[in-house]
Order: sequence, then structure tokens, then C-alpha cells
Amino acid sequence: MAAPIPGLLAAMLKAERLSGVLRWKVNFSEPVISGEAGLAGWNYIWLDTSSVTSDRELVDVAANQISKPALLGAAISELVTALIPTPADLKTVIAWTNWQDLVKADLTTAQNFAEQLDEACQGKSAVVIVCDSVGQFPGIAELTQG
Repeated sequence: MAAPIPGLLAAMLKAERLSGVLRWKVNFSEPVISGEAGLAGWNYIWLDTSSVTSDRELVDVAANQISKPALLGAAISELVTALIPTPADLKTVIAWTNWQDLVKADLTTAQNFAEQLDEACQGKSAVVIVCDSVGQFPGIAELTQG
């Protein structure tokens, strides 16, 4: 199990060296993401999509996790708009964990979601980290700790 190097994510966020959607084979926990984001002065969203296997489940689970019930049943594009802040100066890191079930069941939806997130991050201080040490997510650039 790969644990994150303490302070590394905070340093990269503070230096604004991360953008878009990146795959990092590290087992983050919500308290670690919260702490690292806080050290860097960034907001964070913990997105846990365990057992999600479709676009509808993805949107509904995420809507519940970010406390936006109006998004229930919405399109992925509406979810992306809610996740990635509009003001370019609102710094946000999203840690997406337990994405493996979605990739296995519906790779097209997983890739579509990742592509829309990546596009929404452009020109903003926003990054999505597809974390967890196990699993492959085709089409996402890998980030290493070292």
C-alpha cells in the first residue's frame, strides 16, 4: 500500500504545479487530503465512488457527497460544473477514490467524466487526483511521488 509523502501534495498545490486530471497511485484518506489542501490554502472535495457502475449512480453519489441534492438525476456535465469552481482564483483539489468499479463496469462513462473534469480545470487552480494504489485508469497521465 503506497502512502503519500507528508507535505508533498501541499507543496505541489502551493506551487500550483498540478492541473487537470492526474492519476496518482497513492492511498490518500480524507483527513490527509483535508490537511494537505489546508496547508496549501486550497479547498478540497473528497469524492468516493465505491460500488458506482453507471453515469446515473456517479452523479447521484457525488451529489450526495457534496451536499447538492438538486443534482440528483442531473447530467455529468452539471456535476462537473458543480465540482469545479467558476472563479479562477478559487483553488480546489478533488481526490477521487474508489473509481475502479466504474472503470470496470463503464469505462466510457469514467473516461467521459475525467475528460470533462480535465477540461473544466483548464485555466483555473483546480486539480483532480485519481488516487488509490491499485487499478489502471486508461488515458490519464501518471504522477509519481519521487
